[in-house]
Formats: sequence, structure tokens, C-alpha cells
Amino acid sequence: MAVNIKYTRSILPISMTIICFSIFLNTQAQSPKEDSAAKRNKDVPINVAYGTQPAWMVSGAISTVQGGEMQKSFTPNLLNTLSGRLPGLTVRQSSGEPGLDVPMLNIRGSSTFGTGSSVLGTSSTPLILVDGFEGFYQQLTPEEIESATLLKDASATAIYGSRGANGVLLITTKKGKAGPLVVDFSTWQGVQSPLQLPDYLGSYDYATLYNEALNNDGKPARYTANDLAAYKSHSDPFFHPDVNWYKTVLKKSTLISNYNMNLYGGNEDVRYYVSLNLLNNNGLYNDNSVAAKNGSNSVYYRNYNFRSNVDINVTKRLTAIFNLAGTISDKSNQAGVNTNSVFTKMDVIAPNEFPVYNPNGSYGGDGLYTNPKGDVIETGTYSSDNKGLSVNLKLIEKLDMITKGLSISGAAAFNNFSSSVSTKTRQYERFSISKNLAGDTVYTKFGQKTSLAGIEGSGTQWRDYSVQAFLNYDHTFGQHGINAMLLYNNTVYSASGVSDDFKHVGTGGRFTYSYQEKYIGEFSFGYNGSENFPSGKRYGFFPAVSVGWIASNEAFLKGNNLFNYLKLRGSYGLTGNDNIGGPRFPFYPYYTGSAGYNLGTNNAGTSGISEGLTPNPDVTWEREKQLDVGIEATIFHQLEIAVDWFKKDRYDILAIPYRDVPLYLGMSLPYLNVGKVTNKGFEAMIRYNSKESGKLQYFVEANVWVAKNKVLYNSEALQVNTYLYRTGHPIGQPFLLEAIGLFKDQADIDASPKQIFDIVKPGDIKYKDQNNDGRIDANDFYPIGKPDLPELTATLQSGLKYKGFYLDFLLWGVSGRSVYLGSNYFKAFQNNGKISSFALDRWTPQTSATATYPRLSAVNNLNNFQPSSFWQRNGSFLKLRSIELGYDVSPKLFKKIGVDHARVFVNGNNLFSMDHLSGFTDPEILTGTGYPAVRTLSIGASVLF
Repeated sequence: MAVNIKYTRSILPISMTIICFSIFLNTQAQSPKEDSAAKRNKDVPINVAYGTQPAWMVSGAISTVQGGEMQKSFTPNLLNTLSGRLPGLTVRQSSGEPGLDVPMLNIRGSSTFGTGSSVLGTSSTPLILVDGFEGFYQQLTPEEIESATLLKDASATAIYGSRGANGVLLITTKKGKAGPLVVDFSTWQGVQSPLQLPDYLGSYDYATLYNEALNNDGKPARYTANDLAAYKSHSDPFFHPDVNWYKTVLKKSTLISNYNMNLYGGNEDVRYYVSLNLLNNNGLYNDNSVAAKNGSNSVYYRNYNFRSNVDINVTKRLTAIFNLAGTISDKSNQAGVNTNSVFTKMDVIAPNEFPVYNPNGSYGGDGLYTNPKGDVIETGTYSSDNKGLSVNLKLIEKLDMITKGLSISGAAAFNNFSSSVSTKTRQYERFSISKNLAGDTVYTKFGQKTSLAGIEGSGTQWRDYSVQAFLNYDHTFGQHGINAMLLYNNTVYSASGVSDDFKHVGTGGRFTYSYQEKYIGEFSFGYNGSENFPSGKRYGFFPAVSVGWIASNEAFLKGNNLFNYLKLRGSYGLTGNDNIGGPRFPFYPYYTGSAGYNLGTNNAGTSGISEGLTPNPDVTWEREKQLDVGIEATIFHQLEIAVDWFKKDRYDILAIPYRDVPLYLGMSLPYLNVGKVTNKGFEAMIRYNSKESGKLQYFVEANVWVAKNKVLYNSEALQVNTYLYRTGHPIGQPFLLEAIGLFKDQADIDASPKQIFDIVKPGDIKYKDQNNDGRIDANDFYPIGKPDLPELTATLQSGLKYKGFYLDFLLWGVSGRSVYLGSNYFKAFQNNGKISSFALDRWTPQTSATATYPRLSAVNNLNNFQPSSFWQRNGSFLKLRSIELGYDVSPKLFKKIGVDHARVFVNGNNLFSMDHLSGFTDPEILTGTGYPAVRTLSIGASVLF
């Protein structure tokens, strides 16, 4: 790993000084113990926007998961550990590649079709804050997380103003506790393997079916009987090779490991928490040792994390909170190719194209393809060395001398990220082989063997700084309680390649009143703006109100045997989203280069400019009105229930006004705030907890959340066929040709509407004529299936403990989702590709009644591979997301060596899937489009001193 020594030296002494100073002050310690009853205590503080409130006082829609629960899913990326653990949060993993396994997040579905995409995220990305600030979160580890909290409704997010409409995820890191030094060390050692790999056919089947495809095309066979016999017997591995490129290039499994050490303690004046973590995640590519000899590296990801959180009581009234965190990560893969290109080649190169190695040991290859094995081993290495530093300081001054419960605080944060890139590339020789008349092997060379050539450079660079100021008041007057807060914040984000900084400035506040711990009312607001809007129109006001009624505290329910706790709540408010899409600064006029004139005596050409996108001087952020109604209850002390219903109406979404502005004006139409989307659904949770007095303790919790959206208006162009409108459908609705079977014979073709995409033959896909014009063309695409974002997500989580043993598992499932089989894996022989077992049930004259795949063709068939329902599948699935079996070792066994607690465990993540894809691909990450989804099996141990 390439470590920046200067960078490391600049931050580690600061962290180590804080550690040593804090340990020196430390005098007493006690190991923390989990108290399940405390978790359910309604007085436990809950994280809310820029603060905390006791659970009974919260009147907004909020979900929380503790860091200990997140540790039960061993995944390299923190966000993937949240999958299924926060009701309302949908996590969609897009790759299993080490270092690039960043998922997509949605809170309560999606409410915008905006095209916003910048360094700050997309139009539907939630706001993610760590200890109250934007910063690093993907590299965080569950071991350093105290809790992750999801803010979902307007009352919880209005204070974030024009950045709160997509919901907010609050990540809170751990703090120190008064007591002597406690050391908590844990490690995971795991094995990752592909969850599903493509099942491509070998050379004999490939050649046999290729001949069949040629025959269907009216062409002579390519492979003779002798060829087929050689492929079947594997008697001629060089001139009749049979290469499984996936097995050649990839290992069956790879190693992943994690080491974590936490240190915490302190006294009443100074409390500290320190975390050190190392994650090592190797890739699935084979022959790492050979590659290393040649100056190449396989895919791997290595990440170092450290954190130091210190709380200091400077005086009786003044408290200082100082958090310092850093990350250093190395990512490496081949220089000459990227990961996707390697997988693309493995999906295309036929098993009989050329051998991996020729008789003389050289690489096989030809003029059309390089050798995937050679690409991995010989092309050099591309590595990125990423460094991030996060610092924040908060000072809190109690002003009880003015009035009890009043305090003032100020905070500042700085984040810096830099990436250095090292590329060492070279070319290598590969040879195609043939026989001459004398029977000798002739080698034809492709490519040149070169030495490694290095290029050093910089990658992504960004930094941000934030300042915040707060005035807080929290006091109870007899039966009246007031919790109030006013704030000011200013954030500036700078990134390489972006000429203008991103800025967010604003104020906000929250006022909560409670009476007799029964009636709760809250008003919150945000008033903020950004640089992306016209001067004078950059700020907006976003108010919200919420109410709560704890009915179980009423006299008529006191002492009842049914409801131990019953709370009803509701909220309504306005939130915004300023990541709107379109061009940045859309209120500016843009001009583009264009053809000019030939002028002068020499008729020299002169370039010109033309008017570009028409500016919109009234552009503004997206707005959303949100309504939420919820109920929480505890029944018979052991059964917990929570239900929420919500409705979100998003408007002022940017869209090109094809319907509102006529094209005959002759200008490039501007983006206008005319789009509208509605999104509604519900969340439900039920949990049963066993009695704590029993030897066997357990819980069972089920969650389900549904979010359905619909585009109400997007100003799309007028259509003759109304079914072509996106309006009235979900965001991302697929529009496909409707497949109604395969053509039986020529008479069936003659009696059907004309399909214009290609010459149609028996066995080709037959499409429905939606407008009955006797012609299948672009006007026959129809809304079929569902978008990729699921409408329904459900989880079942359970845990039990018995005599030191414990078992926890999480089942996670989604529904209301469609997937499209568009990769090479499903397209037999297309684009000079190969064929998989998916196509074995192809149409032939003998199987015309049972075929589930169209006739084979050796040329690109533009009819059969049109976007159509034939290739669409139900994307619903159920996964065993995580399971852990462990044993808490008796403290008596290690008491003499100072061990307070020890635990050993085995853990599994992403173990299996039940879906509608018949084992051909993973439903979450469609195999054949890049690095596969992986399952992880690990063993681990945790020791607390």
C-alpha cells in the first residue's frame, strides 16, 4: 500500500496525544452492558435534527438502529449494513467490487423524476450527516457507530429546508464514558464468493448451436463433424479449445478481513473514545502472485480508519467536544483495462475463440480480442491512494445564570479528501495459431511487448467547511415542558474540476411544547438558500408542524392491562430539494460554438456562436408538501406496534416544457419548474419481546414499508397514442413492446402486423399492435411492468439467547419491482458473442409448442432483441441478508488476565436468494453486467479488557 508519510505524520500525533492525555486522566472504568429494557424505555434520548429528544416527546416519523445491530452484517461499505434495518430506507447495491460497492439510497421511495446529478448526489439522494455535519460516511465502520437515525417526515426534516425533501440520515459516532481505560478488540476473517456467475455453454454446445443458428439464417455450417468430435472429446485443446473464461480469470473465493480496536474511558472532566480499524478486501481475480511478478495487481481494497472523540468539561458551564477522524484507502486494479471491460470480454469471447495459453506457453489471442487472462496479469496496475480527514469542534456554554435550561453553542467542521493516482501500463504479446501445409504450428503475433510506463497524477479532490451556531432551551415548569432551538449554518463545498463552490446558508428552528407528558405540539422551520438560484430568489421558507398524544397517560387508560404505552402523532409541512438537475446556474444565458462564415479575399472561415439553452430567471428548488400520521403502542409489556401512513406531493420539478412552449418559437427550450409527482404509502412494525427473567430470551420483529409514486405532470410532448405518456405512471416506468409469443410458421407471420425492425422468420418474437395500424414500430411501446425501485420492502429479524449462546438473523425481501435481462448473457450469438444455458429452450420446428427462447441467429437480430416484455422479469426476491451464531464466553474463564467479556461467532451475509430468475442471475446485481454480487462467510472474536 502506498501511504502518504507526510499526511500520516500530520494527523497521527494529534490523535495519539489526545489518547495519552485522556488515559492519563482516567481513573475508574466499567464495561458497558446492553439493557434491552432501556432500549424500549420511552425516556431514552432519540436523535433529531441538530439535537436529541426523549422518545416520548418525538412527534415526527423517525427510525433508529444501534451500532451493535449493524455489526451483525459484515459488509465493507457502511451503507450496505443498513439494508433492511431502518424501516423506510431502501438500499440497492449496484456492485460487489471491493471499494466500489456503493449502494443507492431512497427514503420512502422516490418523489422526483429530476435529473440532478453532481458531487453532492442525485435528485433523490437523501442528506447524510455524521455528528451533525456532512462528511465521510461510506468508510465508517459499525464498531465506531453509536446509532443511525432516519428522519422521514416534514416535522423531522423541515429544519434542513431546501435539502430535506428526500429525507435525512443521521449517523452518530460513539463517545467516551467516565471510567478507567477499556479496550475492546474484535476481528472478522471471512471468505467471499460469487453469489451467481453466468452459465455459458462449452465449445461443443457452442459450435453445435452456432451451426443451428447459421442454418436458421440460411447459411452453411461453420463447424464440421470432426470439429464437433474434437470439442466433445477435448482431444485438441489448442486448435479446438474449450475455455471457461470465468473459471480461468476468477477464483472460487477470496479473503476479506477486518480488525478493530476501540479504547474509551475518562473521568467526569474528560471522556475519550478512540477507534482504529483495518479492512482488507481482496478481489476475485486469479493468479495474484504471477501478476505481482509482472508489475500488475489484482483488484483489492484496503482501508485504514481512525477516530478520536473527546468531550471535555472545560468549566462547570463550558463543554468542548472535539472529533477527529481520518481514512486512508488503497484501491487497485489492472491499468490496461477496467473491471467492466474484463467482464465484458468474458461475456463475449467464445469458448473456442483461442486457448488461454498456446503450445509454447504464449498467450492466445487474435486481432479481434485480447486475452482476458493476459489483461489481468500483464497490463500493469492502476491504483488510487485516497486520504480523508475530518475535524469538528463544538463548544457548549450553559446559561443557567440567565434562566435554567438555556445554552448557547457554536460548531465548526472541516473535511478534506484527496486522491492520488498511479498508473503503470504496458502491452503484451498474444498469438493466434494455425497449421501450415506441412502440419507445423504457425504463430501470428498481435500486440507488442513493452516495458512498464508510469504516470502519476491526482484524482478526485474536494473539501468543505461548515460553521453552526445554536441557541437551545430545555426546561420543565411543573406539568409544562419546553424544548426549543434556533440555529444558523453555513456550508461551502469545493471540488476539483468544478469552477464554482457549492454553498448553503440558512437558519432554522424548532419549538416543542408538552403538557403532562400527554400532549405534544411542535413547530419547526428552515430558511435557507444556495448559490444555484438567481439573486433575490435564493432563499426559501420551509415550515412544519406536528402533534402527539400519549393516550396511555390519560386517566381512563391508567393501569389498564392492555396498553402499556399508546401514542398517536401527526405532522404536516413543506420541505425542499435544491439538487434539481438541468444546467448549473440555469438563470444564465448559455452560448455555444457554431458554424460561421467565410470572409475576406482569401475566403477564410470564421467560427461563430449561437444561442444555447434559454435561461430561466425564475428557476427555483423542488417543493414538497408532506403529511404523516402514526401510532405507536406497547401491548402486554411485550408486544410493540408502530404504523405510519404518509403522503408526499412534490412539485416545481424541473422539466423541459414540450407541452407548454411551442417548438415553432425556434429556440432551445429552457428547464421550467412545472413537474409534479405524488408519493404515498405506509410503514408497519410489530415486535415481540420475551420476558427478561427467563433463561431463553428472544425477540421477533417484522417490518414492511410501501411507497408508490405517480407522475402527475411533466410537460411531455403531445402524443397521438395516449398510452405513450409517462404522466400517470411511476417514475422510471418501463415502456416496452408487448411480446405475445413466438411466430409459429410463415402463415402466422403473414397474418400478423408487419414488424419493421428486421426480416421476420418463424421462431422470432411476435409483438402486439397497440394502436391497431397493422405495423409494429416505435408507436407500439407500452407501459409494462414496474420500475427497478421496489414498491414494497419487508424484513423479518429475530434473535435469541440461551446460556451464553445467541443467534440473530435478518430476512429481507422486496416486491413491486421489475428487472430487465439486457446483458450479453441473455443474447445468444449477438454482437459476435457466445451462448448461455438460458437459451437452451430455444425455438426449433420440433419445439415450437414449448420453446421459451426465440430461434437462434448468428447475426444481430434487430427484431428479437428490441426492448420488450419478453426480456422482463418479476424483480421480487427474498434474501437471507445476515445471520450470526455466537457464544458469550463466561467472564470467569479469563478474569485473571483482565478480560471482562469475550465473544466468538460465525457470520454470514447475503447467503441465498429466492427469486423469479431461475438461478440465472442475482436479482439485486444482474450478473453479466460487471463484478458479481458476493456472499460472505466469516468467523470472528471480540475481547473486552
